Amino acid sequence: MESCTSRVGCWPLALALVAVAACADDPPTTAPRATPTASSLQALDGNVILVTNSSGTDVPGSLSWAVGVASGGSIIQFADSLSGDTIALNVVLDAVPDITVQGPATEGITITSNAGRIFHLRQGGVLRNLTLSGGSDGPGSAVWTQGPVLLEHTTVTNSHGASSAIHGHQITLVNSTVSGNTGGGPASGITVASDGSLMLINSTVAHNDGAPGIGWQMSPGGPPWVTLRNSIVANNYGGFSPNCDSYIQFEHQGMNIASDSSCGVSPGMLIADPMLAGLDDNGGPTSTERFDHRSPALNRGVNCNVTVDQRYVSRDAKCDIGAFEFTDFTIVTLTINANAVTAAPNGLTTVTGTVSCSRAGDQFGVAVELQQEQKAGKSTTVVRGTGSTGITCTTSAQPWSAAVTATAGAFVTGAASATATTTDVPVWITPSSASRAVKLVRPPRR
Repeated sequence: MESCTSRVGCWPLALALVAVAACADDPPTTAPRATPTASSLQALDGNVILVTNSSGTDVPGSLSWAVGVASGGSIIQFADSLSGDTIALNVVLDAVPDITVQGPATEGITITSNAGRIFHLRQGGVLRNLTLSGGSDGPGSAVWTQGPVLLEHTTVTNSHGASSAIHGHQITLVNSTVSGNTGGGPASGITVASDGSLMLINSTVAHNDGAPGIGWQMSPGGPPWVTLRNSIVANNYGGFSPNCDSYIQFEHQGMNIASDSSCGVSPGMLIADPMLAGLDDNGGPTSTERFDHRSPALNRGVNCNVTVDQRYVSRDAKCDIGAFEFTDFTIVTLTINANAVTAAPNGLTTVTGTVSCSRAGDQFGVAVELQQEQKAGKSTTVVRGTGSTGITCTTSAQPWSAAVTATAGAFVTGAASATATTTDVPVWITPSSASRAVKLVRPPRR
């Protein structure tokens, strides 16, 4: 079990609490929350406020109105009819109490701003299933908070403040992406106040420009702690170093990736190119940064305790690093031909078949096992043999052949059984096999 040695410790995750578990024995798990109908509000203790229109001004039913009438612990959700909509604000969302703003898990809600900063959270809160875009004040052009804040299944992008897109004292991101923001000073993506903390859990901070991705907004006090858990910080500052402010104190949990060493060096940090494809619609409530199938992020997470990715796609037992879980594995289709040619007297046999792949260019091996029962009088002998061949796969079926040598005895004409199995497959290829009865025949006469 992984221990927690950071000053931020192990934090429980609750709906109205920002602190998130950093330890494998206290797992943060995320799953879609249902949007209530008007008839269900009383069943939820009357603490749910439903946004019913996409107005950017403070009118009844708008997001600004909902933030204004919210009390501590209020949960702001959106009518089904608004799923996937964009709300262009003409006012800053200035919340005095801690609140939760939760978009629909299917298509999310995009919030843009014509008024500068998007969220001013005086006591913190939870932001879930949202895209925050177009903030223009800073630090914290998208989110500025004095209290603990949790961003979950949320993307912050296209903010152009004087500094970072997110700023606060106690910030946690789970299954979230900060990408495509520009800023100056200590950071373009996220700044943490003195003596503050930032925790990234299966999240991605990448392709933010003008300054490092993560930085320290200096004020009286010491440098902040940043804890990275199965997260990516890469390709910020126009792709140049540093990705992170060098004054920050780092802790690495699980396995993380950074494209330089500025975010700390430890056994829990891979210094490598994660091969991100840029922010795009990859499904789910928000845009995400998918990665190439050759990325070191694939299946490299350690002690994964987040059950889905930012899109609510299930993570497998070998979870990926960052907010995106790769699912585009190469599928191999193997066949074995009905006849195999065996030559006397040594019984060397050539087994053939076809192979095709859902992705062209992948290379791997095919191992063949051949088995034949041979009767001599009342006794039965089983002759076995193996062979192999190399494959450079294509999307259309191509022939393969493998010479099989018996380990003892020799193959003869007649019935046998063959199995072909992929070997030495890269991590992005799903292993495959095929088995069938075959007939061993003599080579044709010339």
